[in-house]
Amino acid sequence: MTNLRDQTELRKAYDKTIQKQLRRLGRPSKRGEAVEAKKREQKFKAILKKDPEFYVLYRSINLSATWLSIVAATLMMDLGHPDNKGEPSDEQVAALAFFSRLANDLWAIIELVERGFDLQARPLARSYLEHVDVLICCINDIELTKEFVAAIEPDASNHFWHKHVSKNKIKKRVASFIAGAVGLPDTDVVDSLREAAELAGSALHHPTVLAGLIAAFGDEDVDYGETYPIFPIPVAASGGIFRVLLTHQFWLFFAMGLLPKSPNGAWGGLLRNDEYLNNRFLDDLKRINNQMLGFLLENELLVKVKAPE
Repeated sequence: MTNLRDQTELRKAYDKTIQKQLRRLGRPSKRGEAVEAKKREQKFKAILKKDPEFYVLYRSINLSATWLSIVAATLMMDLGHPDNKGEPSDEQVAALAFFSRLANDLWAIIELVERGFDLQARPLARSYLEHVDVLICCINDIELTKEFVAAIEPDASNHFWHKHVSKNKIKKRVASFIAGAVGLPDTDVVDSLREAAELAGSALHHPTVLAGLIAAFGDEDVDYGETYPIFPIPVAASGGIFRVLLTHQFWLFFAMGLLPKSPNGAWGGLLRNDEYLNNRFLDDLKRINNQMLGFLLENELLVKVKAPE
C-alpha cells in the first residue's frame, strides 16, 4: 500500500479511483446541486412571506441568537482584558461556557431549519433546552455552579449529569423557580410548554426503529410536497421548534435579571472592566430582547399565564 505523504497526491489518487467511478454512475452535477439549494432557499423565503407567525418566530430566534453571541463575546473579551488580575470567578467561567455553547447551538438550529433539516434540528433543540435549564439553576445556586465548573473530565461530567440533570431533576428545579417567579406555585406551565418538543427530540435522538420511521415518513401534520422528509425541504412546522426555544429564553431572562453587568441570583456581576460595563450596546440589545419576548407573550405566540380559578 502506497504511503501518500503529499496531500495533493492524496486528493489526485482519490479522484482517480472513487470520484471517477461516481462520475460513470452519473453523479449529480454541481449545477444540479446549486439548483436544489436555490429551491430550498426559495421555499424558505416563501414560508416567511406566507406565514406571519413563522416570520415573527424566525426573526425573534435570530435576535435571541445574536444576544447570546454578544454576551459570550463580551465575556470572552472581559476575561482576556490585560487589566484583569487573579483567576476568574466560577460564575464567569460557567457563564462563558454556557453562553458560547448556547449561541453555537442556536445558530446551528436556525441553519438546519433554513436548509430544511427539521428532523435534525429537533434533537439539538431538546439538548439546548437542557443546557438552558442547567444555566438557570446555576445562576440561582453557587454550589451547583462550582460543581459544574469542576466537572471537566468525562467521568466528572457524567457524574454531574446523573446527579443533577437526569430523570427530570433539573426540570423540576426550573419548574419550581418559574412557578415562584410568576407567582403561581401550582402551575405546570414549564412542563406543558415543552412536552411536545421533548417527545419529538427524544424520539429522534435515539437510534430506534421509531426514529428511522419518522425520518422516512416524516410528521403527519407536515406537507412535504413532492419530496420525502429524508431529503431536506423547509417546512412551516419548524416554527414549533422556535416557539419552545423562545419560551425557554423567556425563563432565562427571569433568571438573568441584571446579569451580566450586575449581580443576580447567586451570581456576582460577570463583567469587571469599565470598557464593557459602560458599553450601552449590550444594554440596548437586552432591552430589545425583552421587548421582543413581551411582544410574543402579548400576541400569544408563547403562553399567557393565567391564575388558577
